[in-house]
Amino acid sequence: TGSIVFDGEDLLAKPQHAIAASGIGRTFQNVALFPAMTVTENVKVGRHCRTHTGYFANALRLGTVRREEADVQRRTHELLQLLGLDGVADTPVKELSFGTRKRVELARALVAEPKLLLLDEPAAGLNHEEVDALRVLIQDIRDRFHVTVLLVEHHLNLVMRVSDQVVAM
Repeated sequence: TGSIVFDGEDLLAKPQHAIAASGIGRTFQNVALFPAMTVTENVKVGRHCRTHTGYFANALRLGTVRREEADVQRRTHELLQLLGLDGVADTPVKELSFGTRKRVELARALVAEPKLLLLDEPAAGLNHEEVDALRVLIQDIRDRFHVTVLLVEHHLNLVMRVSDQVVAM
């Protein structure tokens, strides 16, 4: 029993699909992407919580829909460039390496502009070079987007090098 309060709101009182709109982004320990969709399509899905037009506006292709779509496209493109994914933007996710899929998932979480980014074992399955690149990327994301990062990780070298505060459980 209990509650989970974020930014003054009880998250347990919200439906699961509304939590991302509260300002929380996350990645999964086991990558959870849409394998048949392209990198761009997977990242765009993450921006859905920031759109507000409904069925009829979309059916009629109103100006608000076009503006939202342009915003989704712009933010997606920016993140693909930042994460070095622009070269594989039109590639189906199922054709990518595990490390690249992890970056796609990170881009999908970031496109929603979270205040809190939950990273569940992002270094799992990565080699030493990829882990070091991940460290730099996490620090860059934290500083560039002014987002709080909650990292759950077994790779202690990464934890110690990237964290401002560590809680061991």
